Amino acid sequence: MEPHVIITISRQYGTYGREIGRQLAEYLDIGYYNKEIMKHIAQDMHINPEFFSNENVNDAGFFSVSNRHGSLINMTELSINSQVFEKSCELIRGIAEKESAVIIGRCADYILRDNQHCIKVYFYNDVEERIQLAIKEYELAPKQARKFVMRQDERRSGFYEFYTNQIWGEPKNYDLMINTSQMSKDEVIDLLAAVYDRKKGVTTLKGAFKDQYIEQRSMKE
Repeated sequence: MEPHVIITISRQYGTYGREIGRQLAEYLDIGYYNKEIMKHIAQDMHINPEFFSNENVNDAGFFSVSNRHGSLINMTELSINSQVFEKSCELIRGIAEKESAVIIGRCADYILRDNQHCIKVYFYNDVEERIQLAIKEYELAPKQARKFVMRQDERRSGFYEFYTNQIWGEPKNYDLMINTSQMSKDEVIDLLAAVYDRKKGVTTLKGAFKDQYIEQRSMKE
């Protein structure tokens, strides 16, 4: 029986990690999990999914309780985020048991660190290129764009490092470190598809389904 292979993607802001992950999942015709994980958690916690929007993430990388929602009224920021992490662990491990998939963020690389069929990937690229992307995407002034990029990375590292006791972006925590400044999206997808087949133990059918995971707004994350 072929193993279920999971590709986890951690990424700096502006490395196209989410878009590459989506296209990779479509190319391999496997599951794709990004916002879906948070939607499941919102259902379990009986709260509005909008609570988990990027706008409600503070500078430390935690979901803020400044605007409390219903059942969260008596919960602290730490207890809410700990519950989110615990539920993420349950969901991600459950996904790995039942199917092959691409999972974006949510400390998935750490959660599946003992899974021999997990491919842990980290995307990075030149900071000036990422700043130019923020200027284009959000029409920010250069100084504002630099602060914005740094803040996005700090948010991602903050949550990750608090719950994993690992350094976000530390090479030893990943199987592949990919500089998306030096490779096109297609090259990255071809590379990861080849690694996926190696883990799978077979040459899989590719490219049969497109746009099955298209999102309303394509973000350059």
